[in-house]
Amino acid sequence: MKAKLLKVSVLTLIISITPLVAWATLGEDSSSIMNDANALNAKVSQATDYSVAGANSSTPYQTNILETANGITIKQFVYNGKVFAVAWHGSHVPDQNQLFGKYFATLQNATPSYKSVSARQVNSNDFVSATNGWMGHYEGKALIPSLAPANVSINNVK
Repeated sequence: MKAKLLKVSVLTLIISITPLVAWATLGEDSSSIMNDANALNAKVSQATDYSVAGANSSTPYQTNILETANGITIKQFVYNGKVFAVAWHGSHVPDQNQLFGKYFATLQNATPSYKSVSARQVNSNDFVSATNGWMGHYEGKALIPSLAPANVSINNVK
């Protein structure tokens, strides 16, 4: 009985300290979305839209929504086969290194254009992000303008 309890305790500890993983990588091919979702058994929904809310773009793009068992919803926006934007919300911040891929270094090294206790915005040459939250409720979004349809900005990503 003690051995079984110890195994359960160790497993629980390992799971609790493992970083939360996001399921899409900004700037990469759209195939990475489904591969990661399948590997992680995330619930996926997919829809084709023709504009981002509020944008004047008539170019179709695809949205993919993943809902994780631990309460994070991640939405990826795909245009010309590339993930051009991501948005998330949930009780935890997803692993931004996984989420932003090669753009994570830009996020880390950029001087924020706005920063407060609960919010941060970054505007660099080809990476824009906005995050905010407090314990138990976090949300954020990021955009690669060079990969996005015309007339789409960070304000349109929801």
